[in-house]
Amino acid sequence: MKRTAFLTLTLLLILLLFMPLAKAFAYSPATRDEEIDLDWLREEVEHNFERNQVVEVRGWKGDSQISIYHAPSLCPSIDYPEGMPRWLHWLWNVWWYLGAPWRECYPHQFFWDSCAHAMVLSHLDPELAEEEIESLLYAQGEDGFIPHMIWNGERMHWVDRFLQWLYPSNYTSPYLQPPSLAEAVEHIYQESGDIDFLKRVLPNLKSYYLYLEGVRDSDGDGLVEIIISWESKDGSPEYEIVYGESSAKPAWRGPIVRLMLKHWMMRWDIERTLASDDFVVEDLLFNCIYAQNLFSLSRLCAIIGEEEEAELFQERAELVERAVLEKMYDEETGLFYSLDARHGEERQLKVSTVSSLMPLILDGISQSQVERLVGEHLLNPEEFWTEYPIPAEPASSQEEGDQYLWRGLQTWVYPNWYIAAGLRKQALRFPEHREEYNQIADEITIKTYQLVRKEGFREFYHSETGKGGGACNYGWSTLVLIMVGDMER
Repeated sequence: MKRTAFLTLTLLLILLLFMPLAKAFAYSPATRDEEIDLDWLREEVEHNFERNQVVEVRGWKGDSQISIYHAPSLCPSIDYPEGMPRWLHWLWNVWWYLGAPWRECYPHQFFWDSCAHAMVLSHLDPELAEEEIESLLYAQGEDGFIPHMIWNGERMHWVDRFLQWLYPSNYTSPYLQPPSLAEAVEHIYQESGDIDFLKRVLPNLKSYYLYLEGVRDSDGDGLVEIIISWESKDGSPEYEIVYGESSAKPAWRGPIVRLMLKHWMMRWDIERTLASDDFVVEDLLFNCIYAQNLFSLSRLCAIIGEEEEAELFQERAELVERAVLEKMYDEETGLFYSLDARHGEERQLKVSTVSSLMPLILDGISQSQVERLVGEHLLNPEEFWTEYPIPAEPASSQEEGDQYLWRGLQTWVYPNWYIAAGLRKQALRFPEHREEYNQIADEITIKTYQLVRKEGFREFYHSETGKGGGACNYGWSTLVLIMVGDMER
């Protein structure tokens, strides 16, 4: 009897000691608090696009075009307090105009956002998705450059007007965003089969990706450079090593605005900007998306019989992918990092962020690299496996608040979509992990759906509480519709 009691007590002690450790590293399959209501989700997505739709006539290139696009988050129109006398409306208008820059909304057309919008719209209204892409292409320069932002002239506040004066164009910005354009067009074609649309836009796509290769790949290794963190993840902490200070401060006194003023003083000359070495980063997220989109572009060329160009972009995609996998991987930590490319060098910016998981979308990543990314980092609750994954920074980062973008415990739907899709891709490549990786992708999808169900389409969400942050009715968070579709398939 005593022996049995002793063994029982010993077993209980062992369980008490090792349960926390087991909990920390064990993966449990997704559990649904509620079934996914696909009809509800589709209806909400459609309403969100209706709220953010913009129709405008663009004519600055000589030929007028009616452009239809969807802003990330339209600001509400001015609303006078009930009972306010009409003679006081002018004062309310002044207050509204002065306070506009601090309202969390994005009324202009943004490149990365429009690519996401087009992908989602391809499942709802392919013709409207085509309009979204063609509205972006209207702003393309003769050299192939497509800006990260096109002004909505009727919704500009006084800070916008200052930036408009500062920028070299009155209609667009001088910066880029992650190049998701080819995969957006591929999504549309897969849903619509519209070969005329594909033939119409493909020359623009080729010109754009050739611009990236010719202008933003200074050393010819395949990796393109960004010249300001606005071109990728805004205030993400990995860029602070390059800035030499934290970007977690108000924009007007932060490093991003000062860098932009330097670009203005260099007359927005891209060669001078790159040569200045103020900020030159071979960005991990940007280049993973770049590689994936070159593969998409290759497939699109093949569809219309352009075999030589299909081979050209295939080779370019493989070059970029190899460079990411060889130069950006750190064997010691099992993570990938962006590269500080100033002064002709390539130094890893060893700050762990959600970008460190983005190589999961690559076709050529090795099984051991995938296993380390998933097993040691994605599923680690001290890093990225939070209540509502995947945070911008590891859970242990201690970053508080949601005032600054792409920091701390902020879960963003765009990288969630990419990483869930990447897991499904790796599940196909490595059959022994098929069930596991698909289950993880399912859980990310379910958790993302739950965020949208509880908080609506927000700019980002708190990775532990699920509370929505930033702008409301945020367009790219509708990517959850594609995530759910991938899971159902």
